[in-house]
Formats: sequence, structure tokens, C-alpha cells
Amino acid sequence: MTEKAVQVAVPRGPREPAGVRYRMLILATALVFVAGCRILLYAWAPDRASDFDQLYEAAARLLRGDNPYLLAMSRFPYPLPAVLLAVPFTAIPLELARPIFDILVGWAFVYALWRYRGSYALLAVLSGAYLFAMAKGQTTPLMVAAVLVPALGFLLAIRPNTSAALWVARPSRMAMLGALLFLLVSVLLRPSWGWDWWLALPIDNTPLMPPVLRPFGFVLLLAALGWRSPEGRLLLALGFLPQTTLPYELVALALIPANFFEMLLYVAGSWAAVMLAGGLYGGMDMAQWNATGWPVTLCAAYVPMLYLVVRRNVGWRPRQAKAVRKLEKERRRPNRLPDAELEVLVTSASAGTVVVKVTHRPTKLSSTESGPNRKAAERKAQDKVAALVAEARRKESAA
Repeated sequence: MTEKAVQVAVPRGPREPAGVRYRMLILATALVFVAGCRILLYAWAPDRASDFDQLYEAAARLLRGDNPYLLAMSRFPYPLPAVLLAVPFTAIPLELARPIFDILVGWAFVYALWRYRGSYALLAVLSGAYLFAMAKGQTTPLMVAAVLVPALGFLLAIRPNTSAALWVARPSRMAMLGALLFLLVSVLLRPSWGWDWWLALPIDNTPLMPPVLRPFGFVLLLAALGWRSPEGRLLLALGFLPQTTLPYELVALALIPANFFEMLLYVAGSWAAVMLAGGLYGGMDMAQWNATGWPVTLCAAYVPMLYLVVRRNVGWRPRQAKAVRKLEKERRRPNRLPDAELEVLVTSASAGTVVVKVTHRPTKLSSTESGPNRKAAERKAQDKVAALVAEARRKESAA
């Protein structure tokens, strides 16, 4: 039987390029916002200390051949991979290294959310959790970027407790191998660092009590209802892992919202935690914080995210849950090309099958797939064309 053209899907015209430009504008705005906030913080308090100072000083000692953990034997929670991350920054004064480090961490966080979650996710940079992490020089946003961007997966070795929860939510063989390789390099550089790190950890681990063991923290066990989803695994794993529960720990929860309005809920909850709980922490020790600040964080941030997880996975709104899963599946497609650059030709074949040919207009690269389902065949053809285009661009850049 001869093939007969039955339908041609014509690109939508100028709408897609406009959409691409709009997404790029959002990305640029978020990057400028991150840099602007950190520059303002630097202008307001150039000598403001942060947790990055410990990494910087430990890296300087390592370069001198000394034990990097001697500076803070009473409390230094960072493994040697985190110290190695700070080594390049020792080439500049600490006063400049702080803002540069925070800006780079923030940019990695922004790009990862934009590329793998969507433009709506960039609202996370407005959250109190992220801005609190920036002010404290924390690496939590970098861990979120590392679990989303495959090339940054090795950075998960920097913050083991947060990284473990993120990896459980989004397991990746590349990230695991990268982190293990980073740890191996650390051992080769200083074989005794594991024992030195153990001695530098705080003796009293009460402030690092897992959330499920804190007052009313058992409600987070309901996240097990969404174990099949990355968000459910993330929330449940965070509940069992040691952490301070300070607002910067909430940055990982930015991976739970699936749309603009859910992200607004996250932003509002994190600001409540920062303004109420964070303000309380400024004038009390960790014991008082655990008694007073934790209930605020639980109610303002964890419980709303738990509600989102349970609502999606218990079948209360199946259509919406199905749409969210479809959206997540689309975002996992690597090297996806804009629809405006693709030409799709669909023809009928024997036995009720269709043949779909997808051509990338700028490069003229094409791929053909057949099958009983047009959408599935078109998706496979588009992914193959995207892979061909990506390979061609890699070769062109290498040349």
C-alpha cells in the first residue's frame, strides 16, 4: 500500500519565539535580582561574616599543608569536598570572596530551576528561605542545583544530609558516581580527613534532631502517601535526616510546588518562617529555637508543602495530578527543541499505523518514527532530532 499524507502539523508561527524570548527575559531578571540582592548586602555590611568564612579559612589552611579542621575543632560540620570547593576563592580577599561565592551559588540555583522546573519556579528566589540562605552563606541552594543539573551532581558530596534527601527524591547514577569520585579525590588529597571531620563535629547533636522527632513532626510521615512521586520522597526523607530546621533548610522544598500559585504558597510560608522563626533565632540559643521556632516553621512551611504532596497523590484531584505528572515528564526530556523550529509530517501506513517525520528547520536534521499512536511516535522522533542537533552543536563547538 502506498503511503498517503493525511495531516501536516504546521508550526505555530511567531508565538513560540516570543515565548522563548519571554523565558529568557525571566531568566535574566532572576539572575540580575540575585546579583543585586547580594551586592546590596555587601554594600550594607561588607564585613558581615557567614558560614562561608569557615570554608574559606579551612581551604587556606589546606593550601598551607595544615589540618583544615584545626580552626574549628568544636564545630565544623563540612566535609572536605566543601573545603575543596572554597579553594579557588582563596585567591581573592575574603571580603570579595563572600559575595562572589553567594552570587555563583544563586545563579546555579536559578538556572537549574528555570531549565528543569519552569519559569514559575524562579519565584523561589523571592522566598525568605533562599534569601536567608544567601545572607548566611549557605550551600543549600547549590545542592538543589546539583540534583537537577546532571553536570553538577558531584557537588552533592558537599552537604551530605540535604543531598541525601534530594537524591532519594531524584536518584541519578551520574550524580552518585560524581559524588563518590569527589569523595575519592578528597581521600587521596588528605586520607585522614574523615576522622578529622568526625572530631570537629559538635558533641551535642540535639540541635540536629530530625524533624519527625520534634514536636508534632510526626505529621510529616503522611508524605509516605506520595512515595511514588519525587516530592513525596523528598519531604519524607527530609523528615528523617538530621538538620537544624533553620529557614535555609527550607530551600529544598522549592522543588515541591508544581505551578505559579503553589510556588506563591511556598514563598509566603518561607517568609513566615524567616520573619517569625528567623527573628526569634536571632535572640536565643538553639535550645530555645527548637522549642519556639520549630512550631512556626512546621506550620508555615512544612505543612503547606505536605498538603500539596498529599493532595496530588491521594486521588482528591486526579485530573490535576495527571496534568502535573505529564508536565514533569515533559520537563525531563533532554535537549528539547522549540516547536517553532520543527516541521512535522504525518502519513498513514498499513495496519493502522502512522509514520511521523520531524525535521529541524535550521539544521535540516530529521528523524522518522512509526507506530499506532501519533503522539508517541512524534515524541520519539522529536527526541531523536533533539539528540542529533545537540550532538551536532557539540561537534561544532569542539571544532
